[in-house]
Amino acid sequence: MSEGRARPADQPADRSRAHATVAGHAVSAADWLDAHFEACRPEYEAILRSVGVPRGGRVLDAGCGGGNFLPLLAQLVGPQGTVAAVDLAPDNVAAVRARLVSLDLPCPVTVDVGSLLQLPFPDAHFDAAWCANVLMYLDDDELAAALTELRRVVRPGGLVAIKEQDLGLGRLHPAPAALSWHLTEAMGKTERHIRGGLRSCALPIWLGRAGLIDVRQRTVLIERWAPLRPVERHFLAEGLTMWADAAARYGTPAADQATWRHLTDPTSPDYLLDQPDLCYGEGHIVTTGRVPTRTG
Repeated sequence: MSEGRARPADQPADRSRAHATVAGHAVSAADWLDAHFEACRPEYEAILRSVGVPRGGRVLDAGCGGGNFLPLLAQLVGPQGTVAAVDLAPDNVAAVRARLVSLDLPCPVTVDVGSLLQLPFPDAHFDAAWCANVLMYLDDDELAAALTELRRVVRPGGLVAIKEQDLGLGRLHPAPAALSWHLTEAMGKTERHIRGGLRSCALPIWLGRAGLIDVRQRTVLIERWAPLRPVERHFLAEGLTMWADAAARYGTPAADQATWRHLTDPTSPDYLLDQPDLCYGEGHIVTTGRVPTRTG
């Protein structure tokens, strides 16, 4: 540290790039995705188990990030199935490939660089596609194109399953609620993934426009109360520092910035992670649809 003192255990290192990948997407690098996944693992895995991944199927993980869902996908399809994963960021793909070397997975799993806007697979190649926390990075035209691509590469009757965070459902108690609202509003003026994260509740409409049928949606609320498990505390410590930095960077009201600094300072008696009534919550939208069966 430039000030010559040790960094408190809960205070993360500088995150000026907001955990971005070389593709330029904020909060999409493997380190952040790992922390987020571990903090939410029970609910995340329950969501994936619930969508209906077919046993013995050929499944696509579209936008695999750090590859956190790949072990469970491989388990769900079993020895007779296969899993293919793509991600736009070469650094994420390299990290996933390195991890797969040490995993004893029940089926073949491949990982390649690829874009949801032009998936490198033939028509009707998969029985199902899984896409988690990716569509929020796309503008409306790109979202329509990505859903068209997912429909294209999944066979008639096959499954398209989407999980997206809904940023309108976040909570951070006992912080003033307006802190998060103001920050989301300020970041949404320039950050596409924030605007996309406020669009998640409308995904059934988008899947319908892409020609998918039997479209269904449900909301999953993930809550973490004090006392936190170590993986939860690590994730939220990273998040608090990132959010306080963003409050200053994106020009929230000066009073908000001061409150963020105070509540996220591990040396403060009001440090959020030390509060006995701490509650962190985030909402996720799970949307599924089917590719229509060809007729005639």
